[in-house]
Amino acid sequence: MREVFNIEHRGDHISVHIGKDAPVDDHWKAEYWTRLQAACKEHDTRRILVEGQAPPGERTLEDVIEAGQRTATVPHLWMAFCLDDWEPTVESELYETVAASQGVRVKFFTDREHALNWLRTNAAK
Repeated sequence: MREVFNIEHRGDHISVHIGKDAPVDDHWKAEYWTRLQAACKEHDTRRILVEGQAPPGERTLEDVIEAGQRTATVPHLWMAFCLDDWEPTVESELYETVAASQGVRVKFFTDREHALNWLRTNAAK
């Protein structure tokens, strides 16, 4: 199976790179969150920077709500997204809102440095 995402520790945060055309199926989501949770625990951090390609395809409102709820897999998470060619949508705003209702902070950025600054300024570690 080809690597569709890569997770690594980068000093003060966990870096996630999502590859092009990553399939968003139940297996992918389960593996992603299992590995992300393990990396956060191993490196004692709740700062996550996600970069790369937004997974292809449309998301239903139910998909977005489920994704926002799934962020609570890592309690007290701070997750900054800096995805190629990203533009704000109703779905991304809903994702941020649902994640916040789970005690998780999510924000989308178009600039990597702004994303890292937000993480470093706001998240405890």
